[in-house]
Amino acid sequence: MANRFSATPMTAYIAIGLLAATGGVLATPLAAGPAVLLGLIATIMLLTIGRGTLKPFGQDTLQAKNILMIAFGGWFLAELISTAINNQHWANLDYPLRFLLGIGVFWVIRSAVKLRAEIFYFGILVSTIAAVSIGIYQHYILEIGRVIGWTNHPIYFGNLCVLLCLYAVIVTVTLRGTLSPRVRHSLTLAILLLMFVAFLAGSRSSWLAIAGLLVLVDWQEVNRGRLIGSGFILAVVIGTAFTLIPELSAGFRVDEAIHNVQGILGGDYSSSIGQRVQMWKAAWLMFMDSPLIGVGSGFYPAEVASLVASGAVDAVLVADPDTVFNQAHSEVMDILATKGLIGIFAYLALMFLPFRLFRKLAASKNLEARAFALMGQATIIAFLMFGLTLATFKVQIYCAIFPALVAMFVAMALNSSDENNKTETRHA
Repeated sequence: MANRFSATPMTAYIAIGLLAATGGVLATPLAAGPAVLLGLIATIMLLTIGRGTLKPFGQDTLQAKNILMIAFGGWFLAELISTAINNQHWANLDYPLRFLLGIGVFWVIRSAVKLRAEIFYFGILVSTIAAVSIGIYQHYILEIGRVIGWTNHPIYFGNLCVLLCLYAVIVTVTLRGTLSPRVRHSLTLAILLLMFVAFLAGSRSSWLAIAGLLVLVDWQEVNRGRLIGSGFILAVVIGTAFTLIPELSAGFRVDEAIHNVQGILGGDYSSSIGQRVQMWKAAWLMFMDSPLIGVGSGFYPAEVASLVASGAVDAVLVADPDTVFNQAHSEVMDILATKGLIGIFAYLALMFLPFRLFRKLAASKNLEARAFALMGQATIIAFLMFGLTLATFKVQIYCAIFPALVAMFVAMALNSSDENNKTETRHA
């Protein structure tokens, strides 16, 4: 009976629905208790998936599902422990619960909805059109200095544009021999336009995510000499563009950064970089006060105010009544402060377990499977870079898209490998 239940697609749909509903209920503090119960029920249901519906897909699929469950579930568990021990409100579990939805995404794409790779490429182009249109409209029509796109902050929008750019580059490089000229040229244009709009967002930290392209260097079929040459040409093009287009130079805010550093050396922490330095100091002090489980995500603002009152950190962190710093603007520092060592171990598992899985999937004989695996690796590297100056998993949009992207790339890589196996079987 249990196996029959777990083999029913409705099991996954109900579980996903419960988790989605749980997130909405958690937003209402009075109903947080029942919401946690619903979330736990949904998690147990997701744990059953694999014994039935995923079993026919083989051991690789079951192993991938278990890795994702450990990574996403571990992150949720770390927040649950911190919330319970620090006696915080259960509503703090809202964002971590979204990671569990990644298991549902994996199940749906792997066994219920067979998405074709072409749909993903088309999605990149559609997303590019949307991002470029709204970015140009905001900058040139509405005259917004740093465009925010469909988000509520230029950093978030800049990060998403760079992420899309990474995907377009990886698809263009790894599948250049199989893409039609029209698709290849469209993706190349998308790369240039996304870079431009990312500059308009003015987020310096977004460009650290370009490190995600390092996965291509590790890809054995890439001509490293050609890749380095292409990188050099791109650097020359960007340098020339900086000279000819003022918006690009302003996008990196180089002069502002130099001024910020000079202010810090003079004891002025009122700048963007200066405030971050004080946030990191405050986060470290919180970690030292509670190294195992942290002070709790919900208590972070109050702890900052307490540290300012004691003179341990600069008053610039509470000087502006309209600014509430609810994060340390560094993923690692924020986790240390709010979840302690338990949180750090969960974060490492969240990032490096899927990364190892993607490296294994990148060894597939199918080019599309390799491309999806490389995009998965690039996603993780990008979020590690984003996290250097931002606590990404305290931002709603990132808590929704990161697990969904990771789960989707795993499922798509496995789906593409299936196609290759079917082809080999027919030829045999």
